[in-house]
Amino acid sequence: MSRLRPRAKSDEQSRIKRSPTDLYDAALRHFLSKRYGPAEDRCRQALTLDPKHADSLHLLGLVHAQTERLDLAVDLIASAVRCNPNNHEYFLNLGGLLQRQNKLDDARKSIDLAIKLAPNLAVGWIKLGNILRIQRRHDEALLTYEHASTLDPSNADAAARSGGVLFELRRYEEALAKCDLSLAISPDQVEVLFVKGDCLRNLDRAAEAAAIYRRISELVPDRGFVWRLLGKLHQQLGDRDGAIKAFRRAREIAPSDPFGVSVELMRLGAEELSEMPPAYVRFLFDQYAPTFDTALVEGLGYRGPSVLFEAVLSACQAHQKPANFKHAIDLGCGTGLVAVAFAEMVDQFIGIDLSPGMIEKARATGLYAQLKVTDMLEGLRTTPDFGVDLVLSADAMVYVADLLPVLKEASRVLASGGLLAFTLERHDGDGFIMGEGRRYAHSAPYVRASIEAAGLVVLQLEQHSTRYEKGVPVPSLVAVAEKS
Repeated sequence: MSRLRPRAKSDEQSRIKRSPTDLYDAALRHFLSKRYGPAEDRCRQALTLDPKHADSLHLLGLVHAQTERLDLAVDLIASAVRCNPNNHEYFLNLGGLLQRQNKLDDARKSIDLAIKLAPNLAVGWIKLGNILRIQRRHDEALLTYEHASTLDPSNADAAARSGGVLFELRRYEEALAKCDLSLAISPDQVEVLFVKGDCLRNLDRAAEAAAIYRRISELVPDRGFVWRLLGKLHQQLGDRDGAIKAFRRAREIAPSDPFGVSVELMRLGAEELSEMPPAYVRFLFDQYAPTFDTALVEGLGYRGPSVLFEAVLSACQAHQKPANFKHAIDLGCGTGLVAVAFAEMVDQFIGIDLSPGMIEKARATGLYAQLKVTDMLEGLRTTPDFGVDLVLSADAMVYVADLLPVLKEASRVLASGGLLAFTLERHDGDGFIMGEGRRYAHSAPYVRASIEAAGLVVLQLEQHSTRYEKGVPVPSLVAVAEKS
């Protein structure tokens, strides 16, 4: 039997295979399978044959959107619209991309045109609701999502997004009802389950919330923060063993421990006191950075920098030292509150903080000659011997368990006669503990012994309070020490 050979294709077959429509269909198959490179190649081949092939322009725009080339994506889909202004999907996707670029007015115009072309499709109304939600026009967004649900009662997304808005408005019972409606349509929506769990937590229905987070952990088992939430709920329910198991699972998933489960394990007595994970401290303060000053100063009556300033001034007067310094280091500088307080006393500041978000806030003050994104100990280690006259730290030591390594490095970088001043939380026992606020509290004898072990002389060690918590002053210490 003769060997089989591929049949020669007729000119008509070759022409059909290379048509823009055929190439577009091949591109679409690649796109749906997330093979974006081949999808882009087929789109470009189609557009070589027909530069105004609207579907290929549109799909190529979507490919660029998937690979974060948003400007190109917008241009391509806008070209598709010009070639075919009657396709509502083009306007929907163009609106979505403009929303991602935060061009909300243009996005709204595009979505409005999509709705005009297809007024009975829920998806357009949902996308409009999304823009209104970003603009914090919550009542209008809710009405828009409700209209989408009326058009398509089986649309789980419309109910879910209503639930999200209601949650933001702290209307937890209503949000819960919307989540239940969405989950009845599509039971395993992870993000909707999150909103439901958060609603239940805020309604103090801890056992029900725990059941929801357990379900989420089954659907997405490798999300560490889910296990942290489960641990917190087990704690709340009095299940210490369940809490420890959940916290340890969270740390297995994320060994750098950005969610601070090690802190929770220390508080439960399941692990010995040790230093906080740097990833947790960084994550914590990056989150706080945008609202830190308002939350701390206005919300908690924070006055650590002013307490520190008064202590340094008092120590200088008592020991007949000049109250001005050429070079100072601000350990855990945060947003720069210490530099503001000491601006008239210090010529040049170096700021050290583990949080990039905090460092950017400090940079905006214009008061720092240099800023280092690193932890306090490492920041000091990269500073030359005898290089500064003053080392300050306002409440940053509450995130340090063993003070001695930091104090020794501070002593090394201080010039003779230089001062170290810091505030920290106080407890009346021995050594240090993990306090209720998930910060370390140190005893006065421990602080004094650590300062002296670092080769410094204590000039002042007094009780103060630098902030309130739940309306109660937090017991604190302020220390000033000299390098002799």
